[in-house]
Parts: sequence; structure tokens; C-alpha cells
Amino acid sequence: MAISVCVVGATGRFGRAILSELLDSGLRVAGGVCTDTNPLAGRTLREAGICGSDAPLVGSSDILEVASNSDVVVFASRPEADMVNVPRVVGINRRVVVGTTGFNDAQVGELFRVLSRVPSVWASNFSLGANLLAVFARTLSGFSGEYDFSVVEHHHSGKSDAPSGTAKWLVGELGGGVRVVTDRAAKPRRSRGEVEVFSIRGGSVPGTHLLVASGFDEALRVEHTAYSRRAFARGCVKACRWVAAKREPGVYTMMDVLGLVTKV
Repeated sequence: MAISVCVVGATGRFGRAILSELLDSGLRVAGGVCTDTNPLAGRTLREAGICGSDAPLVGSSDILEVASNSDVVVFASRPEADMVNVPRVVGINRRVVVGTTGFNDAQVGELFRVLSRVPSVWASNFSLGANLLAVFARTLSGFSGEYDFSVVEHHHSGKSDAPSGTAKWLVGELGGGVRVVTDRAAKPRRSRGEVEVFSIRGGSVPGTHLLVASGFDEALRVEHTAYSRRAFARGCVKACRWVAAKREPGVYTMMDVLGLVTKV
């Protein structure tokens, strides 16, 4: 039987991309979830013009209606909504994939506590290329005495958080305890142990992340560019298949899903 998936944040750009990829991949769409105030709530996903599925689109108050018919629930929503809805879904023992970004540290801690009760995947970025970039960042972390690190991220003008979740993830892979600088005008001179992180917002760019390692006589520049949200949606489908077969509760990452080396 095909894996059944519900998508929370179904009317957003990423949610729509995930739903389309689910259908193309042969997985079953159990339904979508939007805000209670969305005028499309109560229609089918096809009637709402989201994807070619006759599964229902419901408001968040009715999330358990579609989650209870799902093997996996994907969250591509907003932090404040997920803080309410993730515990509800975990409470009925459904597997969870979280792709929402913009959580603060306290929210992340609380969500990890809740998600650890079921098999779940937490992803700042679902794409294979971004995860390979993170592996490279972790490798570079062992050479902080040789290089100064900078991260530049470019996203569409409607993105609601900065720096991006992927940029923060890359900083974490570059080493714990680093000092992040996001404004060189406020601090022109660089100090050892800093990581520069700069955000660009404009146009319809799905996501570009550039990692720069600047040495005294050489530099490395590695960039990942997503040409469309399909790169993320394809990875999300991989995460759904993987976590649906996972028996042990815990919070896993796309590194686990993709089988990438996480220690160097």
C-alpha cells in the first residue's frame, strides 16, 4: 500500500511543490492543511487549484481529520502554527517531517522534546546539494585556524526569516561557539573566530547558499543553487519514504535520510 502523506501549509509555495511531487512519486495524498481563515478551506486540493488530488483541504482546527488518515505529516508552515499543531499530530502517534524554518532557540528545544516521541525528520533544507554543502562545511570546521568563513544566502523577496535556516545550519556545521556577524558596517574589522552571514532578498530565487573559506594565500568558494522548489520537494518525498519505514522514535536529519557521512 502506498505511503499516505498530509501536508501542513498546503497553500504555500513550498507546500504546493511538495504535494505535486508526492503525486508524481506515486505516494498517496491524504489531504492538506491551511489556516482556518483561508477561503479555500473546505474544498478539495483539486478544487483549490493546488494539485491534481481530490483529497480535502482543511483549516488547522481540523488537522487531525486528515492527519489520522496519514502515515506521515509534513510541516511546511509557520513557527507559531507548528508549535500548536506538531504536538497534536505527535499525540496521535503519526510520523512527522518538519521543513518549516524561522524557529527561535526556545521553540526548537520544545519541538525536539515533542518530536523525540515518534520517528521524525527535521530539515533546514531537503535538497541533496545543500546537504552535501553542509558536509563540506563540517569538513572545513577542522581548519578554522587556516580560514575565515563567510556564508551568503539569496532568497525570494517574500521569505519571512533571515538569515535562512540553511545559513544557520551551515554556521553550526562550521563549529560551535562561533560569533556570527551579519553587519560589517557595524563592525568593519574582522576578528578571529567570527563567521560572516549575509542575506539577500529579491525576485523569485528559491534559494542560493555560498560558503566562502578565505585563507591568507588562497580561498575556497562552494555554492549551492536550487533552480526550483522541486529540488526541496524531491528531498522531502525521500524523507517521507524513509521515516515511514523507521521504527525507532527520535529526531533525525536529512543526513540520516540520505546516508551522508556526518563525522569527519
